[in-house]
Amino acid sequence: MSKMKVAVLGATGAAGQNIVEALVDHPWFGIDCLAASERSEGKRYRDAVEGAVFFERTPGDDVMGISVQNTDKVDPRDYDLAFSALPASVAKGVEARFAEHIPVFSTTSAYRYEDDVPVLIPEVNPGHIGLVNIQRENRGWAGYIVPGPNCTTVGLVMTLKPIQDAFGVKTVRMVSMQSLSGAGEKGLREDSPYRKMVEMNVYPWIEGEEAKVVAETNILLGKLVDGRIVDAGIDVHPTCTRVYVDRVHTEVVDVVTERPATLEGVRVALEGFKPLPQELELPTCPERPILVLDEVDMPQPKLHSSKGFMVTLVGRLSEIPRVGNGFTYIVTSDNLEKGAGVGAVQNAEFMKAKGYL
Repeated sequence: MSKMKVAVLGATGAAGQNIVEALVDHPWFGIDCLAASERSEGKRYRDAVEGAVFFERTPGDDVMGISVQNTDKVDPRDYDLAFSALPASVAKGVEARFAEHIPVFSTTSAYRYEDDVPVLIPEVNPGHIGLVNIQRENRGWAGYIVPGPNCTTVGLVMTLKPIQDAFGVKTVRMVSMQSLSGAGEKGLREDSPYRKMVEMNVYPWIEGEEAKVVAETNILLGKLVDGRIVDAGIDVHPTCTRVYVDRVHTEVVDVVTERPATLEGVRVALEGFKPLPQELELPTCPERPILVLDEVDMPQPKLHSSKGFMVTLVGRLSEIPRVGNGFTYIVTSDNLEKGAGVGAVQNAEFMKAKGYL
């Protein structure tokens, strides 16, 4: 079976490189276009990313030798679908131009908060893809836009979903320790002033981040009713910080359930979580999306990848003293993998499996 033809928009940035890496040797999708700004137009991909290479596994010459196109000159009708890792400042117009013709899977925030756009994590809110039909009708598009959530939201909501299903979620208090790659290229470049500011430091402010976590958690855990998302109504209070770690976000989560719960019950809910994408056996899906670890010194960003690909790790699970139905745990989630590029690829896989590609 021939692979679907893919255009990657914003291919030279950190999230774009992560998408490219996820598409190398993908069984369903082939890389047919790498696009970026006019600064990279005509350069071989290897030259366009020189000095800002963020691959875990650098692709071969068949990819690195591709000539980069100017995003503004790419005709979406030449491709079956597109992935967008564009800067938010330009994504709105470009993604709409592509969605007029083909599906667009985005890592950006440009369309996250539109009423007819599903913000998707397939394990968490698969039913929300019904919004795509409404989006097409509203906008007159042949394609559609499906963004993923903010990378900080991903690990949190992945762990809240099984707890919500089993016991309901009443309140959430979360402190994030977010890696530098969550800030994109400015966080990863050695000469970046932003990186220097965080070096040997905990920087206690990430503009706009906390509001995104509040909104997206309630959207993702909400329900699609009569063509609109009714949010979950959870009291979410995040504190988001940046730490001197290159990759993988860490979060300390306190959750109070709506219904009586035990520590063992919460553990069983997390460990037994096997949502629809796992049943569909999508190419990027791990067998178990959440792993609960018993080691007292886990999870850690440095050791996150040793536990598998696209997994969410939970450790230090315990009851909160003197708080009824209160539980605390630590989460690690790879913000470039599950939280950005590979997450977008997984969204496309899910939409294909459900007949939307």
